Amino acid sequence: MDSFRTRSPATYIPPTNEEMREMAQKVGLKSFSPDLVADLCNLAAGGIINPPSVYRETVWQVAEKALPAPDQNGRWEISPKARKLFGDKSITQNRSEAIAAKAEVLMRYHQNVCDFLQAVDIAKYPGSSPLEQAMSLLKLLSKQSGGNGGEGGEPLPILADAERPENIAEKIESVLDQVESLSSEELDMLDPKGENHEVEQEKTDDQQASHKELNKLKVAEDLVDPNKATMLDVSRKLDQISKLQARRQVKEKPDPAGDEVRQRPIRNLGELPRISQTAWAMRQRSPTLFLYRTVTNQLPVRERITRNEYKQAIYILLDGSGSMKSGKKHWKATGVVMHELKAVLSGDAVVWVCVFDTTLAKVHFAGTPDEARKLIKEFADGNFTGGSTDIAGSIKAAHKYMADEIAKGAMLYKPEVLVLTDEDSSAGNIKKSDVPGTTVHGFAMEVKNPLLVAFARSTGGVGIENF
Repeated sequence: MDSFRTRSPATYIPPTNEEMREMAQKVGLKSFSPDLVADLCNLAAGGIINPPSVYRETVWQVAEKALPAPDQNGRWEISPKARKLFGDKSITQNRSEAIAAKAEVLMRYHQNVCDFLQAVDIAKYPGSSPLEQAMSLLKLLSKQSGGNGGEGGEPLPILADAERPENIAEKIESVLDQVESLSSEELDMLDPKGENHEVEQEKTDDQQASHKELNKLKVAEDLVDPNKATMLDVSRKLDQISKLQARRQVKEKPDPAGDEVRQRPIRNLGELPRISQTAWAMRQRSPTLFLYRTVTNQLPVRERITRNEYKQAIYILLDGSGSMKSGKKHWKATGVVMHELKAVLSGDAVVWVCVFDTTLAKVHFAGTPDEARKLIKEFADGNFTGGSTDIAGSIKAAHKYMADEIAKGAMLYKPEVLVLTDEDSSAGNIKKSDVPGTTVHGFAMEVKNPLLVAFARSTGGVGIENF
């Protein structure tokens, strides 16, 4: 199929309607414009955009064929977009004027489409062929308001009404740039099922390549959603705050049965039998130097050790009130949770998430990558509701919960509590001494909460109002 808006290279064979339908089904696109697909394929193959003079007569013929019958008074309505051509008349009894008015509207639409095509960098879109790249673009376009056309796929309202069609292409391609910049942890959080980064080894190279391209498209679809974009943006901003960076800690413990051997400075004369043969040779050559290095703890001693890895303990307290679902609060909170769960994926932390409830009745835990993926999906779906808004009592309970886990022998350290709330007062009944050793971070979601912010900062944490 070909289009009058563009011209393909002489050596390129445009896709058939059947090929278009098959590819649309592959990328999950329910409806599409065959003409727009042809345009995109032509350009992807190295074709050119025709000037308006090439297709003006064709558009006139289309307008004449599509002109409806006049009303009972023999009149046609003139579209507001074309009225300036006829002295701002809203109706006409002149058939030629009616055709010209309709043709003007169609020409403006096709010129908008051409402006859009001019701005598109089709090579950026997922796909191994011009047709697959074209369908990927239309799938992302369909996620925009007005991105789907009527019968036959055109006109697309988003292009018909655009003042600068170039902005539409730039917006979508900025999402593709974001997809390319995603870290493996971000990809895990945006794709909790793991479909977008795991490729079955049994597949051929071509099948794996196609699989990766389709998965890239799925992630881009998510990020076209402004809510998911907010979630990613918040997570990335928190990445820049050093106080919010989780890090595991490795401690070495002397262990006669340990698998590793380290060298450390001698502590006392009783450890002389454990020094190396080289050090004993020094005693023969220079007894005075040997003695000096011994009493000044300079001689190396071999020691077997066991390495123990401690992960950071992070407890997130979520305000479960209905007001947290208004505006961007839920997605901002999801971005905070995403930031913390990335530390679970990297092996640096374990995370608990709970609605405000001093009895901690609804505690969700993530200590492994699979648990982190499950938790972010549950959180993003908004399945966390209910609970009180006793900030002080909840922080104390979260502190005790983690302290009890550590006392039981959990390999955890540096406990932190994150409070996400749009409540603006109930943080006055707590002081730093109530949660010894715990750092608290407070996020007042689109409100002011000076008590929470001041308390969080007193513990060495981050306090942010109007988050």
